[in-house]
Amino acid sequence: MTYILPILFVTVSYTLPLLSDIVPMYPIMFLLPAIMGIINLIVVLTAGKNWTRKTLLNCTLIIKYGLMPFYLISGFFITAVLLSGILPIPFLVIFGMATLLFLLICYVFLLGTAPFAIAYIIRARKEGVLSTPGAIISGICQFLFLVDLVSMIVLTIKERHLVKTTIV
Repeated sequence: MTYILPILFVTVSYTLPLLSDIVPMYPIMFLLPAIMGIINLIVVLTAGKNWTRKTLLNCTLIIKYGLMPFYLISGFFITAVLLSGILPIPFLVIFGMATLLFLLICYVFLLGTAPFAIAYIIRARKEGVLSTPGAIISGICQFLFLVDLVSMIVLTIKERHLVKTTIV
């Protein structure tokens, strides 16, 4: 039951592009991840207080590892469009703006994944698994692309939890 929300967040992330045929894409692209992030925050602040550190870590890993292909494809798309912007073709300005919009949407997704990770970091700090500087650095890392995933990989290995899965 506790893993339904992380699985739903990942599912919504991958089905969002499929909604573009049904409804206008841009409002949904901002609203849905933001709403899911707010729901994640509410659940973590209410029911998450009773969850164990391992449960919070598992929820974080479901979201972070589940969205890894999404961020890889997004990063490839953003890089390709930015590199093609070197060509002196006027309509590429539109692609550049679309890239910035896509980057903003990806960051909204990143913010939606942060509540579970921050809750885990706070719980690990309270239980003495993380030091205060380590918790602060890990908390800051949750708001930076790619660094958030690397930070969770390090914390997972330090926790000695799902090490084989993390290495794969």
